[in-house]
Amino acid sequence: MFARLKGRNNAVREYRALLVPTAEYCVLPKVDAYRLGYPEAATAGTRLQPGNNLFFASYKGYESGPAIKMAQVDIGSISLKNVEFFAFDIQQPVGYDVVLGLTLLRGLRLEMDFASGRLRLEKMEDAR
Repeated sequence: MFARLKGRNNAVREYRALLVPTAEYCVLPKVDAYRLGYPEAATAGTRLQPGNNLFFASYKGYESGPAIKMAQVDIGSISLKNVEFFAFDIQQPVGYDVVLGLTLLRGLRLEMDFASGRLRLEKMEDAR
């Protein structure tokens, strides 16, 4: 699927997205975080505000990195504001640019029909 992300600098970019209902956070490569107005997320070795640092296990081992609030995420006609993303470099050969996880899906109703290969997303009434 495709997702449009609007950063805090009002830049808008479209990305190939992988929807992962089991991923706790949405993930965005550091270079794209920088382009969307989050330079603190892209700079290695920055001092982060307390509570803004996430710790996780990845294919590289144990790491930490910054969480950022994406100003707006659009998927088709669905639009959500202030979605939490994690700035982390995804390996290039995977075929997608961003991961959409639970920080986005908590505001959506997801229906999957495996027999027909269809996916349906709907914004919940109380979502931003």
